[in-house]
Amino acid sequence: MKISGFTFIRNGTTLGYPFVASIRSLLPLCDEVIVNVPRSTDDTLEQIRAIGDPRIRVIETAWDETQRTAGLALSHHTNLALDQCAGDWCVYIQGDEVLHENSIPAMRAALERELHRPQAQGLLVDYIHFYGSFWTEVCSLGWYYREVRVIRRDPDIRSRGDAQSFRTSDGDKLRVKLSGGRYFHYGYALEPGVARKKHSNLVTLYSAEDDIERNAKRPPRYYDDDQKVTRFKGTHPAVMRDIVAAADWTYVSRNSLIRLRAEYFWEDVALMIKRCTGVTLGVHKNYRLIK
Repeated sequence: MKISGFTFIRNGTTLGYPFVASIRSLLPLCDEVIVNVPRSTDDTLEQIRAIGDPRIRVIETAWDETQRTAGLALSHHTNLALDQCAGDWCVYIQGDEVLHENSIPAMRAALERELHRPQAQGLLVDYIHFYGSFWTEVCSLGWYYREVRVIRRDPDIRSRGDAQSFRTSDGDKLRVKLSGGRYFHYGYALEPGVARKKHSNLVTLYSAEDDIERNAKRPPRYYDDDQKVTRFKGTHPAVMRDIVAAADWTYVSRNSLIRLRAEYFWEDVALMIKRCTGVTLGVHKNYRLIK
């Protein structure tokens, strides 16, 4: 069994992505890691090359500044990296995601178990989303807690839309199983000024002007003051510990059960139902989980 990792990153240093930690986190699992680096204006390429691991293969690609429709630039560059993978399995990771090393044995066992079971087109990883700081994790139904991050090497399986997940070329959801892998998502844990810069850049990849305007009107410290979070009491991936230790910002949320805002009404109702019954409602899934 051969396992390929793949990702892409552009201007990762400027935008605060922990991309070096992200790439390093895949190395214990993968036989090769393909990193697509579209033309950057900072030292992203140099930092990746400085990792110095022979399993990393860097490809450099052009960046189309005019592509600002529905985040399609993100799936396009994801697929450019995917096309270079040679493994039986292809493990995707984004520049603000990090694989926890404690989950790698379970993940490898799942890949071996499903290798010759073609009914599984991919596997899911579990997510912890941080919000506002490295010590506050999201406990809201407005986020995804599992997503397809492992796929078979198959020309019919492609990254779609803004690269949140994968579908067949015809747009069908993939048949997937659980991998046991755990990804830590740090995209909303950055220092507030860096977070504003990162997300201001992201909204330029979409055509919705109201999203750009909404981002500009965010609070001075960027993060909403009522996000539902809980204190993170676990351990961060080893490759992130120096970054986490150096962080000097905090986040405090009102964290009320009901936020008393119209835009959160149905999410709050669904969350109360989940807390009372364990039933999850209204969460979109990009996959079909099979037994």
